Amino acid sequence: MLSTQAPAPAHHHAAPEHEPPAALRAAGIVTVLTIAIAIVAIAFALPASRSKPHDVPIGAAGPQAATSQIAQALEKQAPGAFAVTYYPGEQALREAILNRNVYGGIAFGPQGPTLLTATGGSPAVAQLLTQIGNGIAAQTGAPLHTEDLAPPTAQDPRGTGLAASALPITLAGMLPAVALVLVLRREVWTRLIATLVFCAVAGITVAALLRYVFGSIDSNFWGVAAGLTLGIAAAGVFMLGLGSLFGKAGLGVGAALALLLGNPLSGLTAAPEMLPAGWGQLGQLLPQGANATLLRSTAYFGGAGADTAILVLGCWALAGLFLVIIAALRRPGPTTPKMQLRGTR
Repeated sequence: MLSTQAPAPAHHHAAPEHEPPAALRAAGIVTVLTIAIAIVAIAFALPASRSKPHDVPIGAAGPQAATSQIAQALEKQAPGAFAVTYYPGEQALREAILNRNVYGGIAFGPQGPTLLTATGGSPAVAQLLTQIGNGIAAQTGAPLHTEDLAPPTAQDPRGTGLAASALPITLAGMLPAVALVLVLRREVWTRLIATLVFCAVAGITVAALLRYVFGSIDSNFWGVAAGLTLGIAAAGVFMLGLGSLFGKAGLGVGAALALLLGNPLSGLTAAPEMLPAGWGQLGQLLPQGANATLLRSTAYFGGAGADTAILVLGCWALAGLFLVIIAALRRPGPTTPKMQLRGTR
């Protein structure tokens, strides 16, 4: 009688993983974090530290001799800082300011020079124009009359509420897409609908904060809310499209684009023309910069001068929708279970 004995189980020892020393890993983490902090500091601080006027559009109205002297004096004091446009009279200059063709200007009349500003368009530029007007008044000896065509509200006289809302608006266009892509991994259309609903709610919420908490706006509430909704949707849908199509890598690229480029170059804290040459124009082509222009237009100018911003935001929203559609088409559909027929014996 033969007896069988089960073979002894073979023990397979996994090869030990060779990890770098703890000190080396810690040094790598410190290096990466240092580089990341340096990049963030450069993105936020460099535009502010290099802030100065570059071809800021302003106007001048009155006798050609007086207006030409202004342009010459400005070019001598600050080369390339201002781009002066001449208007036939004070009324034409007023219309240009209210249509956001220029930030302000000086009109010369029989009663002396009149400085016209629009603080709602840019408090920083309005302050520069005030300094220029005072200098001209000191040189001519004539009293300077001043008028703010788009003044800030009494509750927010320096217009800091709008400037401070730049980062929250940027985050509103980022965080929902990140959360929805990570939580709802397969529900592409549900994510899109939720993003659009959030954008509308966020637009109304930010407008309400600007109106009733910060006191930064006192008119055209629903126009401001609609503009904010479009701006947040443009950034949010594009971010959602990147995340839906490329996953976490797409979300990382979108977040870097919004935080390190779009937010610092939005121009909401000062004006696009106050940023380093070329960077302000680039910022206006990004959702954050176009949203900033649209916000100021709806808050202080009844929507004037917002056509280009609306076009830019619409293009970003359509691009994001296109990415979402591609991601939905690439998603594998449900598999149909195969019917297996069993024969009887």
